[in-house]
Formats: sequence, structure tokens, C-alpha cells
Amino acid sequence: MHRLIPAPVLATIKRNLAYNFLLSCSQLLLPLLSIPYVSRVLDPAGIGQVGFIDSFTYYFVIIAEFGITTYGIREVARCGNDTARLEKLVPQLLTLHVISSSVTFLFYVSGILLLWNRIGDYRLVLFSLSFFVTNCFACEWYFMGREQFGFISLRSITVRLLGLLSIFILIRKPSDYFIYYGVIVGTALITASLNLAAMFSRLSFRLRKVEWKQHLRYVWVTYLISLFYSIPLLLDNVLVGLVSTAAVVGIYSFSVKMVRIGSLVLTDSFLVFFPRIVSLASQQEHAQLLQKLSLNIQFIIVFAIPMGMGLYLVSDDIALLFYGEKFLDTAANLRILALFPLVKGVSLFLSNPVLIAQHREKAVLRNLVLSGLLFVPLALILSRQYAATGACVALIVTESFLLVLNLVSVRRYFPAVRLNPLVLLQAVVAALVFIPVVLFVRPVLPAGPAGLGLLILTCILIYFSLLLVFRNELVLAVGRLVAGRFPFEQKR
Repeated sequence: MHRLIPAPVLATIKRNLAYNFLLSCSQLLLPLLSIPYVSRVLDPAGIGQVGFIDSFTYYFVIIAEFGITTYGIREVARCGNDTARLEKLVPQLLTLHVISSSVTFLFYVSGILLLWNRIGDYRLVLFSLSFFVTNCFACEWYFMGREQFGFISLRSITVRLLGLLSIFILIRKPSDYFIYYGVIVGTALITASLNLAAMFSRLSFRLRKVEWKQHLRYVWVTYLISLFYSIPLLLDNVLVGLVSTAAVVGIYSFSVKMVRIGSLVLTDSFLVFFPRIVSLASQQEHAQLLQKLSLNIQFIIVFAIPMGMGLYLVSDDIALLFYGEKFLDTAANLRILALFPLVKGVSLFLSNPVLIAQHREKAVLRNLVLSGLLFVPLALILSRQYAATGACVALIVTESFLLVLNLVSVRRYFPAVRLNPLVLLQAVVAALVFIPVVLFVRPVLPAGPAGLGLLILTCILIYFSLLLVFRNELVLAVGRLVAGRFPFEQKR
């Protein structure tokens, strides 16, 4: 007998996926418009200075965040529609964040003074300081936990469009690199302000005399997870900058920017399903839980494999088209990083929706500590020896190591969660067809953006046509979802 997901829940999932799709498209398309312009106006050294201070600042933001984001999403999801509980929880977490930020500020200032020779621009420091202070009141976790992805998407797209317009208007010459960072910080300030205004319009509470200490015994694990997770994500530019030049940091930062944008498009689906997964896990709805997890991992595999294959095959075209002649060295790095979307996507799936959502944070923390201890010396040694290429190798080795550790943990604690080998095989076989397409079709296409666009469109059409021929479960499930039924029916 089949039991379908209730209609209201299905409608919410479909709506959130649609909003998430719009958000993911903006994350992919808007940088594709800004990066070619920025890379041709600014020099690698300027990009490197911005990348260094941005990574430095963001890591201290993560330190100050105290693990509240992941913890807050989970706790807000547990509150459901109980306004009284939310009005008690939210000020507690905000107060905790302000206190942790105040303590972290002392270390942040010490770091600025210690690394001043690497930063060397007070304007960058002023923007950095503004970014740090604003994030003391960050509350994105509230909207994610409430599954308000419509607000998140529309707000983010609007702010990003304003940022894109500002880049085209304000950045005119290589010395404008500090304005580029100012635009990045400005969009963050607007986002934080809109978040606070929207949250205060929904809830009524005060930040005085709140019992924030009760969360300390729960939040420390997610806090350490955030710190160690951010080592390869945010400290990579800093580590490269410590042993190399600003120009090398610029080459490396633009190399990883492309693959990380693609990975975000894949992993943003976790934001839609994470609150629902937490709820299903707490209600012991194991069958529906496995359905959601199956949908997530198939999505990652089906899209990450062709993304990586395409990136490897047309890396030279991408480097020339999007980055320009000053950044041609990124082509070799992109080939090294072609595995990143798949490795990172699967690894995050195993850690966030599987392990963290079901209270196995300590296993995730152990894995991140081990991978972080590997990345730091590896990045320093390889970056000193092989510059940006060495840093890319260190990143791929570390992320692959973390993936293996997460696989072992999931196999130990949740053996029912498995990767479908058939889906993996179908995606690989369909993506291998890109090789003859690039070899024989690319030479007859026009040069430049039009030719590359036609090539990518041809590969996409062939890929999904083959998946239809293979009767790929996810592709068929999307059709059922559009028709108004949940992609994976639950048998009982």
C-alpha cells in the first residue's frame, strides 16, 4: 500500500525547492557576470589583497558565531509554529552571539595588528571591521529554521543585483580593489539589516535578562564543527598569503571561486530539506527520512558529475572567457579542482543532513579535526613549493580525506543510508559522452561565449536525454513532482 506525503507538506517542499532554485541560479549567474569584469579591471595582486582580508575576517566571524547557525536552525525547526517558544529562544541565541562576538573582537584586533604587513591598507581594515560588527547580530538561522525560503531568496537576489550594479558603476581601475571589497561588505550589511527588520516584525521580545547560558552545553560541538569546517573554506587564502605573494592568492582565489559557486548550487538543496529532516528524525519517521535523504544524494550525484567533467574538459575556455589573459594560470587549477563539486557535495550530505541532523555532531567534529590537521601543513608546504597549483592539490586531497572519514561514520551509525551505485554509474556513463562532443563538436562551433554556450547546452541536452533512456530515478521523480506527487512514494 502506498502512502503519499500530505498535500500541505508537498506544497511547502515544492515551493521551497522553487525558491531555492532561483537562489541557486543567482549564485551561479551573477558571479558569471561580475567575475569577467572584475578580473579584467583589477590585477591579481588586488584580487589577492581582497581575498586575504575577506578570508581572514570571515574566519573570525565564524569564531564569533559560536556554532549558533547550525544549532539555531535545528532549534527553531523544533519550535515549529510555537511563537511563545520562538520569542524565548531567539533573544537567547542573539545575546549569546553578541557576547561571543565581544570576546572574539579582542583576538580579531590582535590578528589585524599581527598581519598588518600582509594587509597593508587601512581602507580594507575599515570594511573588515564593519563586516565583523554587523555579523554580531546575524540571524539567518531563524529564517532557515522557519523554512522561509521565499524571503531568503527574494532578499538575496535583490541585494546581489544591487551589488552587481555597484561593481559595474564603481570599479573602474586596478586601484579600485578596495571598492570591490566595500561592495562585498555592503551587500552583507544590507542583508543583515533586512534580516533583523523582518525578524523583529514577526516576533516581539527584549534582549534584556535572557537565559542564554543554558545553550552553552549544547552549542560547543557545533561551534567547533564550524571552526574546523572553515579551515579549508576560509583560511586557505590566508595560508597561501603567508607563504606566497598577493598575486598568487589572487590566482588561487579565482580558481576555487568557480568550483565553490558550482558546489553551492548543489548543496543549497540541503537548506530546504534540513529543517524537515530534523523534524522527521525527532518524530521517528524513518521511511520518510530515508526518502528525503535519497532525494538529496541523488541530486548531488546527478549534477556534480557532469559539472566536474565539463569543468575539466573546457577549463582553458573558462579561464580565458571569464578570467581573461591575466588569470590564464587558473586553467590548470580548474582541472585539478574538477572533482571538488562531487567530493564536497557528497561529503556535506553525509555530515549535515545525515550525521548532524541526527545528533552525531561529535563524529563530524572528529572528522573535521583530522582533515583540518592535514590541510594546514599540506597547504603551507605545497603553496610554498608550487604556488596556487599546490594549494589546489592540498584542497582536493583534504576534501577527499574528509569524504572517506564521513563515509566511515555514516556506515557505522546509519547503515541504512547508502549511496546508490546505479545512479552513480548512470551519471558517469552519461557524462563520458562529453569527451567526444568536446573533441569533435567544439572545433566547428564559433569562438567566444556563443560557442562555449552552445557546447554546454549540447552537453546538457545529451546528458539528460541519456538519463531518461537509462530510466534514472531522479529525473523520473522530478516529472512526478511537477505533476503534483512526491517523487518517492513510501511503501508500507
